[in-house]
Amino acid sequence: MVNGNLLFLFGIFALASSESYLVEDQFGSEYLMVPMPLSRQRRQTSVDINKNPGGTQVTLGHKGTIFENDKHLVSGGGFVSKQFKPTGPTTLGGGLGYEHKPSGSGINLGASNTRGFGTDFSATGNANLWRSNNGNTRLDAYANYGRHYGGPWGTGRPNYGGGLQFSHRF
Repeated sequence: MVNGNLLFLFGIFALASSESYLVEDQFGSEYLMVPMPLSRQRRQTSVDINKNPGGTQVTLGHKGTIFENDKHLVSGGGFVSKQFKPTGPTTLGGGLGYEHKPSGSGINLGASNTRGFGTDFSATGNANLWRSNNGNTRLDAYANYGRHYGGPWGTGRPNYGGGLQFSHRF
């Protein structure tokens, strides 16, 4: 029994000494967030304050590189936004992106939720179909998708598109 108590106390002290965050979502579910050790990557935090006739909008954002090597780049970010005077709902959102460096192909996913107004989801992607030997001429395909879920107006119809893009550098 003494060994079990010591192990329990060691676990409590280990949790207390590490950086961790207890967060709660809009539905009351709690999550323990513990940072994972990563190699140093590029990160950027921004604060944006916009005053307009409808009030003052404050947005806090953070973005950075999650993984990068010679061929692949994975980046992500998140933001929280709130309107003051008059006070409006808080919007939370984030995104994740992947790029295949040699071809320039990639995909980006994003979502944002405003309490009481629903969730917006978006996805975009592009793929290199053909490139000349010197790299000056290329043919790419692209696609996008977006949809609003929930809120007072319900789930909206999907909005999507795509096409081909031909480019040549002179």
